Amino acid sequence: MQNIFSRLSATAMAAPRRAFCAIVFMVLVFDLVLVRDVGWLLENFQGKRFLVNFGLSSLALVLLTIFLLPLRTVVSRTVVIALILVPQLIQLSFFSIYRNFVSVFDLRFVAEDPLLTLILWLDNAAVFKPLLLIVLELPLLLLLTRLPLRPRWWARGISGVFGSLLFLLLAFNWYGVTKFQFSSLAYIGTFPGVIEQQVFAAKLAEKPVLEKHTAATSAPNIVFVVGESLTKSQMGVYGYDRDTTPNLQRLRDSGELVLYDNAVSIGTKTLSSVPYMLTGLQGIDPYGRVYSVPTIFNYAKAAGYQTALITAQDFKWRNVDQLFLDGDLDYFREGTDFSSNISVSIGADDMTVLKQGVIPFLKQAKQSDAPYMLVVQMNGNHYPYSKHSPDAFKKFLPEEDENGINAYDNSVAYSDYYFSELIKTVRADDPDAWLFFSTDHGQNIDSKNSPYNYGYGLGTTHNAMFAVPPVSEVSSMRVNEARPVSSADIFATVLNLMDTQPVSEINSQNLREPIDPERLRVISAYMKTLHNDPNAVLVFPDLSYLHIDFERKSAILPEDGKVVPYTRLPDNYRRLFDRYLSPQQEGTNDG
Repeated sequence: MQNIFSRLSATAMAAPRRAFCAIVFMVLVFDLVLVRDVGWLLENFQGKRFLVNFGLSSLALVLLTIFLLPLRTVVSRTVVIALILVPQLIQLSFFSIYRNFVSVFDLRFVAEDPLLTLILWLDNAAVFKPLLLIVLELPLLLLLTRLPLRPRWWARGISGVFGSLLFLLLAFNWYGVTKFQFSSLAYIGTFPGVIEQQVFAAKLAEKPVLEKHTAATSAPNIVFVVGESLTKSQMGVYGYDRDTTPNLQRLRDSGELVLYDNAVSIGTKTLSSVPYMLTGLQGIDPYGRVYSVPTIFNYAKAAGYQTALITAQDFKWRNVDQLFLDGDLDYFREGTDFSSNISVSIGADDMTVLKQGVIPFLKQAKQSDAPYMLVVQMNGNHYPYSKHSPDAFKKFLPEEDENGINAYDNSVAYSDYYFSELIKTVRADDPDAWLFFSTDHGQNIDSKNSPYNYGYGLGTTHNAMFAVPPVSEVSSMRVNEARPVSSADIFATVLNLMDTQPVSEINSQNLREPIDPERLRVISAYMKTLHNDPNAVLVFPDLSYLHIDFERKSAILPEDGKVVPYTRLPDNYRRLFDRYLSPQQEGTNDG
């Protein structure tokens, strides 16, 4: 190997310019086929934005390399190699999981929880490809930094200036897409965004004071089940060809289940959906209005209810508990109460939580004359899918891949069993109790372009959502089964059942009343609870959507994929967003 490197080095030294071009070319090739992969390249290489982004970023790489190459110290050479190779390795690891590149919001996640990042990386990162990249590219970079190139001072200056301008253009221009750029520059370009995100500090207003009263004797008991990563397309009750939900299907056939077919999530991550589901908000929230409005527990307590939150997950992660744990929450249990082996991806077993958390609360609640409002957050169907159903329960075999179809479908079947047991448990004590379910988001089960819950694909955003109302209320609830509803709407429905009115703006509509069939809904990551990732989609009744990038002030039209400036969108579209793009905007109740 040393002899081969010596020969290549001798040849390169004899023709340094040709060697420079050849090495840079090979580095670009490795970036396309190793950092990414050939399948992704075949899908994207003809796209205009790919060609522009990769072409400009490659030119920026060449110019910046010309500027830096004459630095001859060991330290400077090491820095040049590290700036190219280390970001490539990071992007390769991230791409192997999400088929995307690291964003500024992922960097902030790393900074806030480096240990968790390391654990997730150890669980999911590729091993062979990073080693192959190092073996193939490191010798070339070593050779590149030794080439006897001596560009004139003015050539270096021009290269440095134009290379830097191209880099900044790609980093800040609305047309730039990191996954289409040379991976090292794409990674480095995320750091200016970190500084930008730190510019403003949250100024949280105090929550309104709610007038308390005693619940009416007819006030119903309410259970709100928040799912985790349940995908509508894998549920038999929604038409999937596998019988993954026999218990829900029986409820549907008997006329007890109201199934919403056109429901969407609030966000695509737990932190961009669950806090908003429990505050009745929807849409972008860059200034944190979620922190200054009453929660479902605040309203319930003021309405004379017993309140409870029981979660299979670690609710202290990213301080989510601070949103809800106050004097208005009577009963709280979280995943660590039921298991010592939970993580961000895997919570406590749902049936364990039912037996050790939900049933004890229901027994306790019976001792009071006040009705209860219980929120249950599930362990559900998060990846790794095989870990979300017990071995004795699995029926779709073999599970050759822990994140394969069989593994996921087994988790859905287990959730169906859980729903059945939960509903039986609640109804055994109170046949007229109301039960609602919405998943926080879904999963892109068989998508190669955007797996898991990354992106705004229908697998992630077209939500599973249903209600099990008292028999006398089923017909009135069915009015919206096919209409455009949202996970946020359960909040307004619960307030209506408690006979209380919101005292601050909500973006939720009552499912007991007809919803406008032309309603527009918003799914977003531009939320204070999720690092304010500045993008959202405006969802139309037919589930097509308009994607908006607030950082670049651009939008992608659903009809033809054309990119247009945000300011060219119709006024009625922009009104749904503009009012929240500045702090301290007042508004009225708006669905």
